[in-house]
Amino acid sequence: MTRSEVNVTDRRQFSFVDYRHGHTYVVIRGFPPMDDDAPGGAPVRVLDLFFTGVKRISCWRDLRSLHVRRADSAERADLEGRIGRIRPDSDVFLLEEGSVESYVIASRLHWAEFDLHGDVSPFVSSDREYRSAHPPVGGVINSSA
Repeated sequence: MTRSEVNVTDRRQFSFVDYRHGHTYVVIRGFPPMDDDAPGGAPVRVLDLFFTGVKRISCWRDLRSLHVRRADSAERADLEGRIGRIRPDSDVFLLEEGSVESYVIASRLHWAEFDLHGDVSPFVSSDREYRSAHPPVGGVINSSA
């Protein structure tokens, strides 16, 4: 795992694809543009954003102009003024460029590219064989922690 500063910008089409309240996680996936000439059944390279320790989510199901970054102190204070106290051990991850309206408040963010057939994210699969068969591209999982 590679610790990275959170500054993820990508032009794929992103969708909110998985959420578990009891496990407090969210997966947002970036899909490449559809290619009508791609062979059927070919894997697709996706970018999965895996938020853990999720406290609050504010976003549409589909996102445009993805730019994930931590809120700066002024943005965080503004958000606290609107929604109330944000725990010190939580980060505010803003999701769209130029907006403080789309965000996830969570403990941690991991992100990686995977070659998949539209399947469940390897981040959340309980199947070890599946995770082994779908490693992150280049073996790299980035983390905010």
